[in-house]
Parts: sequence; structure tokens; C-alpha cells
Amino acid sequence: MSDRSIVDLIEDWQTGFFLVVGSAVVGILVGLVGRSVAGPPGFVIGIPVGAMLGFLAYSYLRYGR
Repeated sequence: MSDRSIVDLIEDWQTGFFLVVGSAVVGILVGLVGRSVAGPPGFVIGIPVGAMLGFLAYSYLRYGR
């Protein structure tokens, strides 16, 4: 059995939740910018690209180099 408390588990869950939600929000925002620049294909391509960029940015800020 691990010596992690329920508080540690909740903190890890919250971090993961905000990481997923934040990446999705960044993906949608980049998709909207892509739609205004390149039309519907820009929106479709912008969502996964924005989500990946949001994830990488958060990971870099949270965990460092």
C-alpha cells in the first residue's frame, strides 16, 4: 500500500483535470483563430494543434525544462 493520502490523490486529480480542460480551451481558441484565417479547414486543424500546444506550454511551465 502506498503512503499517499487522499489529499495527494485529489491534488493530482485536479491537476490532471485542469490540464485536460485547459488544453481543450486552448485548442478551441486556436481553432477559432484558424477559422478566421483559413476557413473551416483551419478550425478543424487548429483544434488538435492548439490542444497540443496548450499541453506542451502547461507542461513546460509546470515541470520545467
